[in-house]
Amino acid sequence: MSQQRLQELLDKLLTNDCTAAEKQELFQLIETVNDEPQLQDVLEGAWMRYNQPSHVVGDDRSAAILKNILNESQVIPLPRKRKLWPYIAAAASVIVLIGLGVYRLILHPSKGPVQPNMAAITNDVKAPDKSIATLTLAGGQQIMLDQVPSGTLATENGSRVIMEKDGQLVYQSATDNKQLAIVTYNTLNNPRGSRVISLTLPDGSKVWMNAGTSLTYPTAFTANERKVALTGEAYFEVKKDARKPFKVHFASAGREGTVEVLGTHFNIKAYDDEADSKVTLLEGSVKVGKRQTANGREVSVILKPGERAIVPASPLTTDPAGSRHPDKVGNSPLTIDHSPDLDQTTAWKDGLFNYKRSDITEVLRDVARWYDIDIVYAGNRPNDTFTGGIDRTATLTELLTILQMTGIRFKLEGRKLTVLSGK
Repeated sequence: MSQQRLQELLDKLLTNDCTAAEKQELFQLIETVNDEPQLQDVLEGAWMRYNQPSHVVGDDRSAAILKNILNESQVIPLPRKRKLWPYIAAAASVIVLIGLGVYRLILHPSKGPVQPNMAAITNDVKAPDKSIATLTLAGGQQIMLDQVPSGTLATENGSRVIMEKDGQLVYQSATDNKQLAIVTYNTLNNPRGSRVISLTLPDGSKVWMNAGTSLTYPTAFTANERKVALTGEAYFEVKKDARKPFKVHFASAGREGTVEVLGTHFNIKAYDDEADSKVTLLEGSVKVGKRQTANGREVSVILKPGERAIVPASPLTTDPAGSRHPDKVGNSPLTIDHSPDLDQTTAWKDGLFNYKRSDITEVLRDVARWYDIDIVYAGNRPNDTFTGGIDRTATLTELLTILQMTGIRFKLEGRKLTVLSGK
């Protein structure tokens, strides 16, 4: 395979500058290539190049590009050595981020040649358009944040709790913390089917919470350390304070761990339905610890920016398949991934689904939390992977139309999504 020629033709396809003859040549190259990893790298390289702000264009242009990619009627029949559709899908996923017009093209046959292969759809599910988080105060009172106006919601142990006009929750400390004899706690719960909510803690640290996430924290940091407890996924920007280390305790499905920092940016993903908890460092330095179940001792690792600690439910015997370059930390239940995809890690915070060779079941777990749906597998769970970026404002049907390009079929009934065998 001429990799240079394949890249050239793929770029033309994605900029809608590919002639019928060039498109025929491109798909012939894809069909006859023997080097699968090389082909995957070329397609993913195109996705990375076009996942840039400079390539954002309007819906009309988006529709034209996707129509060009998916119009198989212009591709001559070939003796098939492999299923061509997944590679066309990989190319199509490159431009999903360009605009939601691509979804309309697929969903409305009058505007394009492609129709969804969904087994059945009784109704669509919209993406969450607001946060429906609940704040539980120290006395047990619960405040539904989507039902209150902006302004001061309460005063908790010397801190004002303020709802900003943009939906952010902010704690403003109005008292000398050293004078507070009692520590009180609040809990912010951002349920499934809720938009991301941001929180400013009493020390000025900021937290972004994904759907299906709960955070418990003191209303004032009075001790020699700042402690919070997390389940779910959150991105932290911790305000530096050398006198008071910031500690996050996370627990999910038998996995408990701690993150200790002075001031840094990091992401924690610790859901009950995930096989591992993951701590990814973007800036600064963090110490990640996990208690050994056998002897009760805690083992820990220090992360550098661009690294990820993986905390499994039990000690590992092999490195996790989902990590590209993991290192086992002695005999401890921790591994380090030295090259996680940072854009993929924080995409949720920026309003995107972003995946690179991700297991489709992992993708669907993210989908279930965002749209608040239940997923049922009819038969064996698929072992497919997905690469691409999808805007989180898309409806569920729009998103599934892209995911089904892997060859998987879906049946959507209310908020129940059945994953069917599709290949």
